[in-house]
Amino acid sequence: MERLWFWYQPKYLWPFVSALILLFVYSMWGRIPDSDDAWIGEYTYWFARDGYAHSELMRGMTHQEDLLVVHHKLFSFNGVFVIKTFGFSLYGLKAVGLFYFLVFLLLFYLYTRKWRKIFDNRDFLWALIIIFSFPWVFRFAFIYRPETMMMALGFAGFILLQKYLDDKNPAAWQLLLSGIFFGWAMAAHLNGLILVTAGGALLLWNKKYLPLLTYGLGVLVAFSVYFYDLTNVQAIELWKEQFFYSPSLDNAGANIFWLKPFYNLMNEHMRYFHDPKIIVFSIFMIFTLISSFKYLYRHHTNLTRFAILVAIITGMLAMHKARRYILLDFPYLVILITLTFKALNEKKITRFRLGRPEIIRSILLFFFVVFLIVSTIYNVLLSVQKFSPDQNRKLAEKYAGGNENNIKIVAPMTFVFNEIEHFDQIQANVCYMDLQKNDSTIYGEGFLKKAYLFDRDLIMLTPYYQQKLGVEAYKKGDEFEHYRVIDKTRDLIVFKRKTLLSAPTEGNDP
Repeated sequence: MERLWFWYQPKYLWPFVSALILLFVYSMWGRIPDSDDAWIGEYTYWFARDGYAHSELMRGMTHQEDLLVVHHKLFSFNGVFVIKTFGFSLYGLKAVGLFYFLVFLLLFYLYTRKWRKIFDNRDFLWALIIIFSFPWVFRFAFIYRPETMMMALGFAGFILLQKYLDDKNPAAWQLLLSGIFFGWAMAAHLNGLILVTAGGALLLWNKKYLPLLTYGLGVLVAFSVYFYDLTNVQAIELWKEQFFYSPSLDNAGANIFWLKPFYNLMNEHMRYFHDPKIIVFSIFMIFTLISSFKYLYRHHTNLTRFAILVAIITGMLAMHKARRYILLDFPYLVILITLTFKALNEKKITRFRLGRPEIIRSILLFFFVVFLIVSTIYNVLLSVQKFSPDQNRKLAEKYAGGNENNIKIVAPMTFVFNEIEHFDQIQANVCYMDLQKNDSTIYGEGFLKKAYLFDRDLIMLTPYYQQKLGVEAYKKGDEFEHYRVIDKTRDLIVFKRKTLLSAPTEGNDP
């Protein structure tokens, strides 16, 4: 068994770390846009331009084209700063997520190597391998979404909270500042409530009842930024409509509200066992932590408690079973996993209830190798997909014929890069799928009638949305009441309003 662990030293770990970081850096060059880059980036664009958030992409849904009050507000402020400073671009927006990922890495290094001194160089390299291998870190560290921001702010909040709990003479400012960081995490995304609740529960678990007031004050002060645009009754009523009854949020108000957390928790396994790339991590993580739980809880009590609390509360409060919300618990899971391997290597864990030590160690190593291989394959597949806004420019020139400024279009979300400044309005194809949840007539010709009611001049649908909206059987030349199919390729079907086809030219009538 000892021969299997010869590689657990820096000279063997460095090549793995270097290769994974280089792959991540390569993946950032020309990284394909994510739908959330476009969805969140589009309303941030209007926020920066008009001074308030609204969304043309989701026109027709809960008045979002007029005013959007349910959005990731503190995170949006970051995007507004980037747009006003550097202009609107896909990679400028993605850099916001990257910035907070780098902040997290710095905090992770300081916490494990300098402040708590729980890792040596070998352990830190091992943790980096897990971090840069995990597909949701690899992907979301360079997406314009607030998960890495919540992860960094939450980790900062936990560091201060743990220091307060562990110090013999704790200072109230540590607790207040911890609450502020957790409150900012919630202002960046309402799922930051998971971290706020976990922090408060950890105080209660440690029988710190009165300090909970100081912690809560910090949360409230920081979270108050969320209410910057909720200044009247109308705005509050609009917030309720957009939060509880937006089809894109799966009708949060459709179930009995107080029962929803328990229903969510019963289905939490779906987050961890949905597809191969999360299953391999979940099995590796769960088996590792179960094997070493007694040791971890004894020697790293509050860290273990917080990881458990975040996992349970995520299951109860997170509206979706999206795998990305594992990132809220990921820093603590990585530390606990690394501490397990450190203890195994140093023979601090010698007995396991699950079996003989040499067998458990072999199984852990096997699960790690499977996780590393499967995750790297997925990360490579993401890395080799490349994007350029020129792709969208060519489509615009081909089908809009140089008249983009006067055209209202239905297109893939990512068409906003960098066409948002060229077209009159860009409405997302996913908008119709969300509207379809409450209106089954939005299908086939019913979809075209709905698009006409929205005054759409041009419609471009990818195969997925062709099938979902019932137009996959249509072919070039087909005519309907208001539209004609002007082109159909392997990647797109394109409809144009008939009033725009009365005087076509050779250059712009495909």
